[in-house]
Amino acid sequence: MVRKGETMNQMVRFGSVLGVICLTATLVLAVTYEVTKPKIDAQIKAEEDAALKEVMPGADSFEAKTIEGIEYFEALKAGTLSGYCIKASGPGYGGPVRIMVGMDKNGVIRGVSVLEQQETPGLGSKIKEIKPGEKEPYFLKQFQGKDARGVAVRRNIDAITGATISSKAVTDAINKTANEFFSKIKERQ
Repeated sequence: MVRKGETMNQMVRFGSVLGVICLTATLVLAVTYEVTKPKIDAQIKAEEDAALKEVMPGADSFEAKTIEGIEYFEALKAGTLSGYCIKASGPGYGGPVRIMVGMDKNGVIRGVSVLEQQETPGLGSKIKEIKPGEKEPYFLKQFQGKDARGVAVRRNIDAITGATISSKAVTDAINKTANEFFSKIKERQ
């Protein structure tokens, strides 16, 4: 027969052991985060730099700027403004789809690159799929030469079969962000 005092002591011991385990796990996670964060940030920056060159191949430098919450880059060629690269994000099927879109000063798309996506493999992930024999994703290629403020699925962009949500995430993100961006740039001029 277990006495009331013994049960209380066991509960305190188990609680203490559980507290030590939780504290240790928290400490290990915090240290791991601090050790890996600089490496992750460097990788994200490298991917972003590659995306800038991909979406605005004629530019030789990029200047990071922000306008009322919209992150963008001025694309410069020989020190002269040749266009803009904006970061955009839209709700995809598997989570947010983050993209970089390069446009000339009039809003005509020069290139689009997917920075991050968690779409379903074999369906939504086709937004960045490159077909054999081609050099760039077939879905993103159709944006080139179109006004960023007017792209839309079924209007001038063909959706990926079985991945309409992912297709709309990209087009809606470009359209919405470009419209906001150019209206704010116009206000400052």
